[in-house]
Amino acid sequence: METKIYIFSLDYGNRMEEKEFIKAVLREFDSNTLVGCGIFVNNNPYCLELLFFASLEKDTDRFEDFMKKHFNDKQRVFNYFFDDIIESFYKRGYNVKTFIEADEVDFIITDEPNGLFLFPSKEIVNKTWGSNREIKRTPKVFLSHSSKDKEIVDVIFNEFQKSQISAWYDKYEIEPGDSITEKINQGLDESDIGIICISSNFLNAPSGWTKSELNFFIQRRMRNQDKTFIIVNFDVPHDELPPLVQDYRYIDFKEKDAIDVLINTLQKNLIK
Repeated sequence: METKIYIFSLDYGNRMEEKEFIKAVLREFDSNTLVGCGIFVNNNPYCLELLFFASLEKDTDRFEDFMKKHFNDKQRVFNYFFDDIIESFYKRGYNVKTFIEADEVDFIITDEPNGLFLFPSKEIVNKTWGSNREIKRTPKVFLSHSSKDKEIVDVIFNEFQKSQISAWYDKYEIEPGDSITEKINQGLDESDIGIICISSNFLNAPSGWTKSELNFFIQRRMRNQDKTFIIVNFDVPHDELPPLVQDYRYIDFKEKDAIDVLINTLQKNLIK
C-alpha cells in the first residue's frame, strides 16, 4: 500500500500551542494508520522553521476530515515534498525528531532551548524582552486632506515625523486590497486630533470623503470641549469657508511659520 505524506508548516515561536496539534494527531491515529510522524526544525535565526510531517498508509480521507473539523487553520506545505526536505537536510541544518506516542511530545517540544530547538519560544522571549503589545500607544493625529494636495501634505507629514508626532496618513496606512472605508473609519476612531487641510480641492472633492471627515471632527468637538481638530487653510478666502469652519481660528499655510505653529500647537495639546 502506497504511503501518503502530509507536511505542515508550524509556528516555531508558538510551538507550545503547536504541540497540542501534534499530540491530537498521535492520539487520533494509531501506528497501523500513522506509520510515520515527526518534526523538522531549522534553527536559522533569520528563517526559523518548524515542519510537521504525517505519513499514512490508509484512512487518508479520515485524516483530511479530521483536519478540516479540528485544525482547518493549519497550513499545509505544497510543492515541497519529503524528498526535498531530505535533499536539503544538511544545507538547511534541519534537526529531526520522530514520534510514536503523544506523551513523548511534551518532553521534546519545550519552551526553553534544548537539543532540538536552539531558541526559546515566543512566550519566553516576550517575558524577558517585552512585546509590541506592551508599547504605550502614542497620541495620533489624523491628516484629513484632498488627494490633489498630497505634495503639500507630504511636507507636513514629513515634519511631523521629524518632530516625533504620530500621524495617520492614508498614503502609508491604506494598502492594496484594504477596504478604504474601513481603514479611514479606523483611523478616525484612533485619532486624538484631526488636522483639517482645507483647500479649494478639499471643499470640491467629488468623493465626499473630505466633507465627511470634517463633519466627524466638528461633531466630536461639539460633544467634547477639548480641542479635537486644527484647521490649516491652504488657499481658501475666509468668506468662502463653510460657516461652521469660519468660527474657528485656523493656521494660514501661506505664512512662513505655518508648520512651526502647527507643530507647536499639536505638541501642547497632545501632552494633555
